[in-house]
Amino acid sequence: MATSLFKMPFDVDRLRLTRVYESPELSHCQAETMSCDKIKAIYGDLKFLELHQDRPCTYTSLVTSIDGRIAFTDAPQGPLIAKKNKYDPAGADADWFILNMLRAVSDGVMLGAGTMNAEADYTCHVFDQDMEDMRVENGKPPVPWNIVTSLDAADIPFGHVLFNTPEVPVMISTSRKGLALVRENLGDAACCVEVPGREAVTDELIAGMQAAQGKVLAIGTGDTAPDAQTALYVLKRFGIHRLLVETPSYMHYLVSQKLMDELFFNYSCIYVGGQALTIGKFGREFTSEDHPHTRMLSIHTHSDHFFYLRHKLLYD
Repeated sequence: MATSLFKMPFDVDRLRLTRVYESPELSHCQAETMSCDKIKAIYGDLKFLELHQDRPCTYTSLVTSIDGRIAFTDAPQGPLIAKKNKYDPAGADADWFILNMLRAVSDGVMLGAGTMNAEADYTCHVFDQDMEDMRVENGKPPVPWNIVTSLDAADIPFGHVLFNTPEVPVMISTSRKGLALVRENLGDAACCVEVPGREAVTDELIAGMQAAQGKVLAIGTGDTAPDAQTALYVLKRFGIHRLLVETPSYMHYLVSQKLMDELFFNYSCIYVGGQALTIGKFGREFTSEDHPHTRMLSIHTHSDHFFYLRHKLLYD
């Protein structure tokens, strides 16, 4: 059944991408991935190499300038790095399509409280009706779980539309300290679960979460900051097998913990420079002796002004 959430048209002929490179590794994909005619027509085959036993397969989708900037200083909205590419406005819309495509094949989408504070109407639903229908036809709920990540829940705007949109299932991943604020602000509308470690993730705990229909699920791991490994294990046991991470800061943190699998980095051919925001600017930087590498899995292009790169992260 279709949701009443806002949709927009994605014109296949206008957005169609050309695949200019594909790694031989993609021929060994083991994980079945749902698809539909629109995905195949615009992007082509989308397959994942593997799923994990103890955590979701994790990936992100970001658009950057040629010098790695993800926002302008004078206009910090992330999508503008794509939309201000005046030579290929359709390429910017293809970037938006790829984000929606990844939402559509995901069980959960992780967003940050900062995004919620900046955008009062932000929800991580699928903006394309064909891809929403694809989810339903494959036995998935029409909207993936929207998972808010926060250190202690102090920055979560609890009056946000996300908590007042019944068609969007919402989860919060925070610390055990943060659960107190969730209880204070959401009361009986939340199902709060403290998880001190992986050993606490029992069948009974998962069944209790699954029984909390219509409530915001709040998971507390770690004392004052979430324990990423435990939180991801809970998500996996709950049924989140594929997780799209839409918050750059948490994506960078997961890379630092060797818990990020793939990067869908879309490359808008504009130059920004200066002190504009970069990926991971506020996180720990890697050193010359200790840093991850990537293997290019595929490259698509829309024109000479927009490219779409898919990387697999490699950790020593």
